[in-house]
Amino acid sequence: SGSLVLRFFSGESVEEVFTIEEVARDGIFLVDPVVTTPGHYRVELALESPQARSRHVLPDVEVFANESEAPLAEEDEAAGGITFLKEQQWQIPWAIAPAAAGSILQTAAVPGEVVAPDGALVQVGAPVAGIALEEPNRSAPSIGQDVREGQVLAVLAPTAQEGGFARAVANVQRLEREVQRAGRLLEAGAIPERRFEEARHDLEVARAEAEAMGTSGSDDPSRLRLLSPMTGVVATRSFVPGGRVEAGALLFTIVAPGAAWLRLAVPADIALSLTQRASARYRLEGSQELREAEGFVSVGRIMDRQTRTVPVVFDISGTSERFVYGQLAEAFIPAGAEESGIVIPNDAIIDDNGTDVAYVQVGGETFERRILSLGATDGAGTVVRAGIAPGEMIVVQGAYQLRLASMSGSEFAGGHTH
Repeated sequence: SGSLVLRFFSGESVEEVFTIEEVARDGIFLVDPVVTTPGHYRVELALESPQARSRHVLPDVEVFANESEAPLAEEDEAAGGITFLKEQQWQIPWAIAPAAAGSILQTAAVPGEVVAPDGALVQVGAPVAGIALEEPNRSAPSIGQDVREGQVLAVLAPTAQEGGFARAVANVQRLEREVQRAGRLLEAGAIPERRFEEARHDLEVARAEAEAMGTSGSDDPSRLRLLSPMTGVVATRSFVPGGRVEAGALLFTIVAPGAAWLRLAVPADIALSLTQRASARYRLEGSQELREAEGFVSVGRIMDRQTRTVPVVFDISGTSERFVYGQLAEAFIPAGAEESGIVIPNDAIIDDNGTDVAYVQVGGETFERRILSLGATDGAGTVVRAGIAPGEMIVVQGAYQLRLASMSGSEFAGGHTH
């Protein structure tokens, strides 16, 4: 909606004014002004609309006395091109940009996966078989909740056949009393210091054995408290209050929030050429954004027999992107020398039945399909060795829709001329 006003200026004086009160259709004003006096004019076009306000100036427009005096206009559109009207361009994400010279470091595309760093993921299992008591486990942390180191995760009641747990707790309690008694006797001079040291040693051994069974300092032989070994977030929980758990069963997985490694499967010849300064670009599944992975961690030295690759690991903990362990990724890792030439965005390159092509704007609404010879790529841009000249306007967003339009063989209904 809106109106368009055309003003023809001769010097500073307004000679003619034309007003179009409404659009012919979305985004289109039909203008056919007739200026009575020949000459050179400066033309201003002013748009007033609830959606936008804009002003455009044509600095030199020549008006002829009659049609016979006017020179023949050059064709605005290239013959034989692909027509893609402004009305079509406005309906989709669309952008063009000039082809410019640049340089690209050759990279190789490799698959990757987000994994937990060493020490950033721990699993808490049941050291003995037992029952997950209903009442004390109602408030057990769930998936996604934060936990702190030493927090009680679950409380088990060991079953009868696991009497070793009760004996371990009772043995610790007995030896604690024995150490206290030995200490009093030592002070009274009734026993040598060696006897006291032996009692204290026996207590330390008993405590270590009990803690290995998961007693966690419990003074109740009928209750086993499982504590979180680290501060983090609960990733998995696999028990039900009131249910039975078997010895060794996984009950919780705790992960450190924000910590992640990107593990890539890289061909051996490329992996072995990497240095501590190596970096990679990557995009996670479900995202088109390329990010930098600069925290080089390690290169494996054992080849996977099936994929014939070795693992290369980058630390991506410092990035702001949200991720989950196990998320797949596509990465681009240095694999050759730098190449200079015409560089265009990868989004401008379309795979047309096995042929790499791009679309060049040759008129306001006319485009050409160009077959490309490609060079180095880094995941974001690619060197074009042949097919595009510097300065040509490349469709960098919307190229796929333009390809579909070229295959349809028909123009947008209600096309217009310039």
